[in-house]
Amino acid sequence: MRPLVLAFASSMLLPTIASAQLQRGSLAPITSQVKDAGVYHMATGTWTRGVSAAALAGPLVIYDNTCTVGYYAGIADGDKLLDSGRIPSTSSPASAMSLTGLHDLYNVNGFTFGYCAFAPLTTNMDVSFIDCYAACDGGGVFPTPVATFNLLNAPAGTATGGQGCWILTIDLANTTGTFSLGGDCTGTYDNVASTDSFGWAWTESITTAGSDAGPIFAGDPSGLFPQSGQVCGGIGGGTTFVGAGPGPGTGIGILDQMELVDGLTIPGCYWFGGYGGAGGNPFTSFYMQLQGGAGVLCLNCGSNFCFGDGTGTACPCGNTGGAGEGCANSSGSGATMTASGNSSFSNDTLSFSVAGVNGAKPGLLLRGDNALNGGSGFAVGDGLICAGGASQRSQVQVTNAAGMATFTNWNGAGMGSVSNMGAVTNFQFWYRDPMNSPCGTGFNFSNAWAITYTP
Repeated sequence: MRPLVLAFASSMLLPTIASAQLQRGSLAPITSQVKDAGVYHMATGTWTRGVSAAALAGPLVIYDNTCTVGYYAGIADGDKLLDSGRIPSTSSPASAMSLTGLHDLYNVNGFTFGYCAFAPLTTNMDVSFIDCYAACDGGGVFPTPVATFNLLNAPAGTATGGQGCWILTIDLANTTGTFSLGGDCTGTYDNVASTDSFGWAWTESITTAGSDAGPIFAGDPSGLFPQSGQVCGGIGGGTTFVGAGPGPGTGIGILDQMELVDGLTIPGCYWFGGYGGAGGNPFTSFYMQLQGGAGVLCLNCGSNFCFGDGTGTACPCGNTGGAGEGCANSSGSGATMTASGNSSFSNDTLSFSVAGVNGAKPGLLLRGDNALNGGSGFAVGDGLICAGGASQRSQVQVTNAAGMATFTNWNGAGMGSVSNMGAVTNFQFWYRDPMNSPCGTGFNFSNAWAITYTP
């Protein structure tokens, strides 16, 4: 088998405008044997065959939607597909529909996915992961991923262009490609799909015209599409921690829909008609398993500070936010910003995630050498400005429908470079809040983070 080359890629901004049912004809049947391509070890560029993915990564299977239903997504060339699921946090209640999570942040060091393709012998594809994803939010942009992998020379169809279907595992252990996903998105269970979910995206980079390639469908909570040799659990049976039930499962939080952007097909939200229609369509999602362990919130980071919760400088008009939040905005809560990754010049994976803002609101990341007013900040607008001195600003980013935004690489967001390695650098999120803002100024701030960059 040819070497599989992996690389990182940047995200794209794409429109999404339509909503429609994905007809059964687009649920293309799998007519060939689904083969196990094995495990590709990113650290060494080598393959392992015939070994369980769980034995090579983990130690946890933190998400498992692998109960196949005999179909794959028959999409047009270049279409980019987004799907979603849920990884439970420690605050998630245990029930027949779910499991209580072991952690609030997970480090992903491997993933397994399934797909079918017709390109002769090999193909190229992109796989991306989004930490917080509001499925089919109609925001008009492709969400910023926490990680994107370009998979080159992946196994595809027969030499003559016949269908080839594969299960492929990518081992990220001992590489800089590992990434973090929050339990229930923000580490807290809200019981709202749009604020408890993660997402992932798939696209084939090169195809044969009309090849009808796409990811394999999985997830069958009612067991109506049994496949030979598999016994699947119900909803929630597919996030298997150590000691939990083995075998394929239906991932927690799957929805009977997918989002499609770019390519030849009209972009928008498509659904499968789960268990309805003539003959019954599957209630299903895309085949995906994530392996990993407990995540580290932030390496070499320091701490967050400057809250609008009454513990420091008073908010401008009595608009106090909740514990750890910025001053309250028009939604009634304050914005929170968290940091993850590694603040290192040699391995810079630092990222910031913002929540608690209204949907579709522009904002930007501020960086300053000084923590203003001893770290308590000054009242400005509807909030507290905390990062000042020699400052820089990122490019503007619009929050998604759930009021979230992620800055995956502040250095690549137009902010220049850190010049004070070893000293504290302060970050804060500024955002517009034009409708019914508590103090009437139309803008506000999140809490702040003090980061110390290392070599």
